[in-house]
Amino acid sequence: MKKDEIISVKSTLGKTRKKPEPKGRKHNEINFNEDNTEGLRKAMVILPIVIIGIIVVALIVGINQYTSTLAGMNMSSETESSTDEAKCLDDKKLLMIVSPDSPLPSDYKTDLISYDGQRVDSGILDDLKKMIEAANRDGISLKIVEGYVSAEVQHERYMDEVRQLMAREGYGEARAMEEAEKTVPMEDHSELQSGLAVRFGSLKGSDFEQTEEYRWLFKNSIKYGFILRYPEGKELSTDFSFDPTHFRYVGIENASRMRSLNMTLDEYVTYLNSRD
Repeated sequence: MKKDEIISVKSTLGKTRKKPEPKGRKHNEINFNEDNTEGLRKAMVILPIVIIGIIVVALIVGINQYTSTLAGMNMSSETESSTDEAKCLDDKKLLMIVSPDSPLPSDYKTDLISYDGQRVDSGILDDLKKMIEAANRDGISLKIVEGYVSAEVQHERYMDEVRQLMAREGYGEARAMEEAEKTVPMEDHSELQSGLAVRFGSLKGSDFEQTEEYRWLFKNSIKYGFILRYPEGKELSTDFSFDPTHFRYVGIENASRMRSLNMTLDEYVTYLNSRD
């Protein structure tokens, strides 16, 4: 090979070869790593703050839940106490006697609710409904003809009876008032004012004692907490004449025991008091 050819090849080779890059990091790599370092520094500052925030939120939530649970327990305890107290009052109310010798307490209160065109104490409503529905299933239609009666209405009824006895029987006023009490009590001496009693009538308009409605009630009413308040043959005990229409709520347990003991409410209360 000639000398000028060798030179030409060397020149060509020199122009095509690239010099190796100097060792070390490239400029753009340096920026990239510096950015990462700065981001890491920021993360190390922010992360503890985030962790502390999470812990604080968790503590707040935990405290709120504990407080709510504690309040719920206290409320439950108060509710149970109130329920127990109400039950005690109900027991006294269920066995309360209202008669010429035992008027309604002066502070007596009743929570009235309307049903089937009449008003009754709300405490008897559920069992009253169940009894009427059970009768319907047996083909018996029970009609409530009277529920709660106010003192004013009861007074007028009593005075009407007194006037009728004076006119019809020739009684003097004192005698008429005494006799009237046996069938139409004066105000505050009538169970109908308690809201715990109801009177039934027959849709057929016949003597209620002779109806299938009365027979069904006499047999089944105790299953729903009701008793025949003034039964036949117990006039000396109740101080009232026999009334087949008048049923009084005393609660299922009391009604069942009274039936098994063949006692009126008056006799049953005397019996319970004798055992104390």
